[in-house]
Amino acid sequence: MAIFYVMEQGAALVKSGERLVVEKKGQPIHWVHAFKVDQVVVMGNVHLTPGVIAFLLQQGIDTVFLSYYGKYRGRLVSQFGKNVQLRQLQFQKMGEPAFRLSMAAAYVVGKLNNCRILLRRQNQELKDPEITRVIDRLRILARQAPQCDSVESLMGIEGAGAAAYFGCFGRLIRVDDITFDGRNRRPPRDPVNVLLSLGYTLLANAVQTQVHIAGLDPFVGCLHGVEYGRPSLVLDLMEEFRPVLVDAAVISAINRREIKALDFFRPEDREPPAFDFAETEPAYKDYPILLGHRGMKKFVTGFEQRLNQRVLYLPTGQRLTYRQVILEQVRLLVRTLSGEAGYGSFSMR
Repeated sequence: MAIFYVMEQGAALVKSGERLVVEKKGQPIHWVHAFKVDQVVVMGNVHLTPGVIAFLLQQGIDTVFLSYYGKYRGRLVSQFGKNVQLRQLQFQKMGEPAFRLSMAAAYVVGKLNNCRILLRRQNQELKDPEITRVIDRLRILARQAPQCDSVESLMGIEGAGAAAYFGCFGRLIRVDDITFDGRNRRPPRDPVNVLLSLGYTLLANAVQTQVHIAGLDPFVGCLHGVEYGRPSLVLDLMEEFRPVLVDAAVISAINRREIKALDFFRPEDREPPAFDFAETEPAYKDYPILLGHRGMKKFVTGFEQRLNQRVLYLPTGQRLTYRQVILEQVRLLVRTLSGEAGYGSFSMR
């Protein structure tokens, strides 16, 4: 899948023949043939002309809108999935307590195992006893998860695992000018949390795209309860991929100095560029720290490269890109709903 990111603030996306063109002050600065694009991701203050909106809808090009700082706004979808029977089955099965509990347990086990594997990989060189202790703790929690008798107790297991994991996450960072003292968000208050939050937004988009392709309803899940406007199924399916695709990417970008402290700035240190002040919470001035345009482009590029990395997918024995793995996991969920298979979370190797 080819994704076209439009991040130039104050620019316009227009249609020119069969091309998508990014213009600024009336001058083209970038273009791409539309037939090469599967999805357009618009970040921040970018204007779409009526002509290009109609073209994107006609061509069935999924178009996603994010705030410049990583808040999901919405998407243009030419038509919703036509498989009504599948969504009816989804509503039925996810309303069954036993099914919901088993699926929720699979998501939690997948997340805990992948957090453990990430820490184990990193600790091969660090040999940090505190990280070793957390690895053992995550292993124990992963074994306890399938024994839980309620989704609420599973959420407690997941919360305990996240606390232990992020409690030692800062030990994985090997540079002097960027540190991590714990997970915080809404808004994130330090460089690592800025990258984590941005990465999770990009991951949510990747997962929701595959959910739409499969024809499932993104708002009905198992681990995350149904709440107005919350894509619970997307959040469910994200869990096992958070450490694989986002946490690992953040650690790599920082330790390889691809993203540096100089890529971040505090709003009081400079005047804002042409950002969209129609943003809902939080506003520009409410962010304690922000990722600059250059850093944003580097991180988004790195995340896309990671999505396109190939890895062995054990259920099929094939080497697939991570993006394809996400789709296979969504398809596995579809087969699980119909009773053709049992859901197993994806595990890092």
